[in-house]
Amino acid sequence: MMRQTGYPLLVIDAGNSAIKFAMVARAGATPKLVRSVPTGQLTIGSAKRIGARRKSVAVSSVVPSASRILKGAFPEAVFIGPRTELGFKTMADRRATGSDRIANVAAVQARYGKNVLVASFGTAATFDIIDANGVHRGGAIAPGWRAFSGILPARTALLPRVVAKTATRSIGRNTREALRAGVAGGYAAMVTRIIDAMKDEAGVKQLRVVFTGGDAAIVAGLLPWKSVIDPLLTLRGINLLAGQIARKGGK
Repeated sequence: MMRQTGYPLLVIDAGNSAIKFAMVARAGATPKLVRSVPTGQLTIGSAKRIGARRKSVAVSSVVPSASRILKGAFPEAVFIGPRTELGFKTMADRRATGSDRIANVAAVQARYGKNVLVASFGTAATFDIIDANGVHRGGAIAPGWRAFSGILPARTALLPRVVAKTATRSIGRNTREALRAGVAGGYAAMVTRIIDAMKDEAGVKQLRVVFTGGDAAIVAGLLPWKSVIDPLLTLRGINLLAGQIARKGGK
């Protein structure tokens, strides 16, 4: 049981593609990314080496195999989960909501309070919205950018994988340009539609949008409007939740 947060605090975000390790030097400090390891390459030994100088550990993991390794490396670690005390109200089923999404909501709620949507673009794309009353209403899950852009090349014999991260035109004059137009335009339309629909259903008039995740900058470049990009957002949220857990004296 984590009675108090010892610093430096090791904050870990374990996702399907990569596991990010960050250190928080002191209370109120920003997490500093120290290492990102492909999820399939994580071992107990490598995790211990990365976190050798920590005094306490807080983890968000959506990968059961990574959770087992991290528990072996850091038996004292606190894992964000369904019973974690939150600083905000949520309408989502906590048992079926990923800890990374909860961490993202915690981070944007602490900074913006209300009327905010956070989207994370990794292996999957997740969207969560906080309404005008500061309540987390829930969210949506869609394919990530790389999964979306790789569907056709994986299932066709002659179509190449799209390399460009944006489309220069909406009507392609050859196969490659047509793919760029369709994939980039299609993904932008999907993201825009999801955000607009969530905004309308939550009754939010003026919505702030925050992007995070490994492909956040790519996706932002596909859209005709600006968004806030925060690559450390999930780590910030885990850090915030770890502090709340410590103050409550529980897991």
